[in-house]
Amino acid sequence: MPPKTKPSVQEPLFGNKLLTCPGMENIPLIVDSHVSAIEVLAPGSVYQPLLLDPRQENVDVGPGKLDEHEEAFVRDLVRRLYPAGDHPKGDQTPLKWGPDGQQIWLKRNIEKRDESFRLRVDDSDWFYPDFIVWIIDPATRTQTFGFVDPKGLTIGAGGGWSDYKIVSTLYMPHVVERQLAATGQKVEFEGEEWTFRVRGVLVSTSSFASLSAQAKFNVNDPDGADGARTAPSEEDFKRGRIVFQRPHAQDKGAYIDDVLRLLAEDSIIDDLLGLTARLFDNQSYFIPSGEFEHDLLLRHEESTQTESAFVAALVQDYLRPDANGNHENLARRRRHNQLHDFAATSKWGFGGESSAALHNHPTPCEELWKRKKQAATK
Repeated sequence: MPPKTKPSVQEPLFGNKLLTCPGMENIPLIVDSHVSAIEVLAPGSVYQPLLLDPRQENVDVGPGKLDEHEEAFVRDLVRRLYPAGDHPKGDQTPLKWGPDGQQIWLKRNIEKRDESFRLRVDDSDWFYPDFIVWIIDPATRTQTFGFVDPKGLTIGAGGGWSDYKIVSTLYMPHVVERQLAATGQKVEFEGEEWTFRVRGVLVSTSSFASLSAQAKFNVNDPDGADGARTAPSEEDFKRGRIVFQRPHAQDKGAYIDDVLRLLAEDSIIDDLLGLTARLFDNQSYFIPSGEFEHDLLLRHEESTQTESAFVAALVQDYLRPDANGNHENLARRRRHNQLHDFAATSKWGFGGESSAALHNHPTPCEELWKRKKQAATK
């Protein structure tokens, strides 16, 4: 810290006025560690200070300084949780969220450091998300190790749903949970066992219009003809754990609600990907129940894809619900068609099942799985 006789001046994170800090012991937002470096310490941050990219040319910041979109995320998070500006004034005090007072701790995750959090799928590069958003819910004894990455996805996710950053965000948290469960490690606090979850969100700094216009994010249309593709809606993107930052919107911080909800709650896509992590774990097995699980087993038995390609195909089929809000319509329709190849016939080749009976079968995924198993044992 510089001598108190040499006040530091730096644009504050939560306002437009310059802030002069002659003494910084109790300032939660800004700490000038020495004359040529600027650190920004946000409420609820732990382990690692948040570093702003300063406007002064004679000030160096590193490592891991925040760009404008990352800075906006921190600012929007705190403003959304504390619209009256009464946020905590100490760096070791968590942010609070929701009626039950869930605690939020924010950590800057610096890329390519041994102590940083990272994920990868198949033989991809490592993905280092920008922030760890650790949510602690004492009421349900649940800890969510959340991660958030503001990123321009128009260029930054060239593979669409199969891009390693997106697969790492959607799928790899379930793999990590499986690995933790396999080690038998438990999270305990004050003599009680807690549930530990890992979830992520991508905050797109690219607009919804630009992203939905790209064919790489198209999904299969459950209400269209076979092979019909359509652009995702904003709700579809949310189920794919992508929200939009919208810097020019009137309510700039509204997306924060979606980020926190996605970290704390699961969708049908998460349920499917959790089961997918079990399928690709050679030490795991489950007895299928219902159409979703039978279709997933069929896909796994039929697939010659990489894990990331398998996940992308699953997302493209299940992300968008049909007009009635059902997510399994596309899979059921495909399995109905495949059932014809396993139609039962009489000994003499006639008197077999009618096409209508197969087409209207109430559980085509389960029935096809059973018939394939029977055929394999003959």
